[in-house]
Amino acid sequence: MSKPTLLFVDDEERILRSLTPMFRADYRVLSTTDPSRALAWLRDDKVHVIVSDQRMPTMLGAELLRQAREISPATMRLLLTGYSDLEAAMAAVNDGEIYRYVSKPWNMQELRQTVGQAAQIGLRLAEAYQYVTTTPAAQPINILVIEGDDAGAGNTIRDIVGQGCDMECKLHWAHNLEQAMELLMQKDIGVVITDLHINDQDASATVKALKRYRPHVVTVVVTRFRDNNTLIDLINQGQIYRFLPKPISRGLLSRSVQSAMQHHRLLRDSPQIAARHAVEPVAETPQRRLPAQLSGFINRLRGGLSQANG
Repeated sequence: MSKPTLLFVDDEERILRSLTPMFRADYRVLSTTDPSRALAWLRDDKVHVIVSDQRMPTMLGAELLRQAREISPATMRLLLTGYSDLEAAMAAVNDGEIYRYVSKPWNMQELRQTVGQAAQIGLRLAEAYQYVTTTPAAQPINILVIEGDDAGAGNTIRDIVGQGCDMECKLHWAHNLEQAMELLMQKDIGVVITDLHINDQDASATVKALKRYRPHVVTVVVTRFRDNNTLIDLINQGQIYRFLPKPISRGLLSRSVQSAMQHHRLLRDSPQIAARHAVEPVAETPQRRLPAQLSGFINRLRGGLSQANG
């Protein structure tokens, strides 16, 4: 079996010189300081993983990964950056749909492990994407909106998403995390739209658990909360599909929900592609210990104790 192909893109030669020897034994390694050269490789070659720096003089990494997604959707995409840059992280999610966000300076063992996982997934996806088909849903896609006490935003979402649904989707509403958890167990939810703070409760752990145990569910986060570390965790541990700031842009939300529905259909019809959304393990610490209610919800997700009834 041939080695997986890795493509490293960084405007600093010294970074490329340090990365290449780390992986040469187990991978076919391509590297370049030129994003245009990287895109040419993606067009002409089979690349299983691309790892790009963010801040490059001719093209930002998030833009490179956006174009990489369009050229070679099976290629796993990682963003490597030494800056705390919320806008870059948002672009990496919304445009590049990245697998992992890796901070510099990296831990060598963790980077090897992350790239190795991405490469194994990329090998499987290279074949899976050759047979991708989507079919219209026999039933409308269930969309769950968790609005909490932000009634204004909830009304806006209701208006925007409701207009775009027609016969394609059915809306469900939760005003707190407890209601959301019950609906997630009772209904075959395909898309979740949620804030990160619901009635003063942190929803991020729920989002992460949902992707781990229901990988076909696609999550769109709409929030005023703007913290780079939180977003990085949601990328790596929750594989959120979109991260949208409040106040809500009607056009952006409408496009994001339509795209999320399309992506849910892809995951539903080609479940092997859900592997590209494999999440990073979340270590439990005293600070991260889950509330009993959420632990119970996770156990139900894990055990499949409730059958989805649409």
